Amino acid sequence: MSSILLITDNEVLSSLYTVNLKVYTHIDVYIEDSLEAAIDFIENPKNPIDLVICGDKIAGDEIALIIYQELIESALYDIPFIVAGGEGSFTDEMTVYKDPYNVKNIVQAVASRLGITAKSMMKVKSLDYYPMPLRMFFSLQTVPCETFLMKNDNLHLIYRAGDNLWPKVKDYLDQSVTSLYIPANYKFEFAKFVTQVLVKKVSSVKKSTPREQKLDVVQQGIETIAERVFENGEVTQEVIELSHKCMKVMMDVISDTPSISSIVLELTSNRSGFLYSHSIIAGVVASHILDNVEWGGDTHKEKLKYVLFFHDMMLTPVYKKFDDLEYEEGLIFDSRLCEKDKEVVVSHAADAAEILKQYPKTPLGVEQIVLQHHGTTNGMGFATSYKDDISPLAKVLIISEAFTEILFEAKSNKKRFKVNEAITELIEKFPKHTYVNLSKTLKSIKV
Repeated sequence: MSSILLITDNEVLSSLYTVNLKVYTHIDVYIEDSLEAAIDFIENPKNPIDLVICGDKIAGDEIALIIYQELIESALYDIPFIVAGGEGSFTDEMTVYKDPYNVKNIVQAVASRLGITAKSMMKVKSLDYYPMPLRMFFSLQTVPCETFLMKNDNLHLIYRAGDNLWPKVKDYLDQSVTSLYIPANYKFEFAKFVTQVLVKKVSSVKKSTPREQKLDVVQQGIETIAERVFENGEVTQEVIELSHKCMKVMMDVISDTPSISSIVLELTSNRSGFLYSHSIIAGVVASHILDNVEWGGDTHKEKLKYVLFFHDMMLTPVYKKFDDLEYEEGLIFDSRLCEKDKEVVVSHAADAAEILKQYPKTPLGVEQIVLQHHGTTNGMGFATSYKDDISPLAKVLIISEAFTEILFEAKSNKKRFKVNEAITELIEKFPKHTYVNLSKTLKSIKV
């Protein structure tokens, strides 16, 4: 049996390549995530290598040429060499793919270089596997397609089309599973199907529905809409309908929350991800600020509804790759994220504002607030100093998110959260008087 050395520190690529190569070619894959470990593997004559797949960078350093030179020095110069992510310097002997996430091309290249027959590769023309957020399955009763669980770099079939999802699907959430895998050629149809089901489910939510259920259905809606919008920019009438229904439920939850600790408890018990939990709690904080400033009113809360729902939606595909990702500003320094993901992080506010342009009758100023919610005026990157040349409601969201992050940090460090200390920290970070006035309204917030 052939064997491949895969060299990358990107856990997502590692997982995708390993699964698809095993499914379609039955090739053994050995993974090394550092330059030193890869060189040690190559220099050990006991390790079989029939082909090398190498990311162009590890921890920001170009490594492809170094690895290729090591192969030559080890008399392994005839081994096929594939570079996944073509941004560095290469030789003519390397097969280079600029898009490392085009798994089908990578698998077909491996098959071609190792002489695997076309007959055994027939499925590759139409199939690879795509991760769907686990919560997108929660609105369904039965599975519309074959569904797989990733375990030890292998895909395990857990549902066939038509199987009942419940109660087993909830067990995966308890096991900290964040995604299940479906055939990639079915992903758009799957997302559309879930959208239709969710519209009916959200429509059935009543005032008396338990808050935990409301939180869950809104998170399902956000992840489903993000999947459709991010993948193909699709904003259909049913997507718009689902968005509006989810926004209403979300604001009902925020307005009915007596204290932050109660909502934190429910989000924790519901195993909600950081991105969603952060937005909901920031919404509670922002609503409190609007209730305690002279200019705050229902029109501002109507705008806040849109802002909270959309401002971080474009980050959803990045956060679903690693379930331990937290504060947005730190993501651009996370070595696990590829350059494409970091570009998404930098531009997520601008991209969300563009998506909002496709929504009819969006309140005036919402796009601008989304653009400015990290302190920049063009929606690109994160401000290092916070000025007065942005919308007042954008300032409300900035203070609310900063307050929420202080709360989260105290919780993760198992320290007691003190509102007065948090306000002092906010005033030090945002010293201009307009921000200070907003920060001081939090003295009366119930934690």
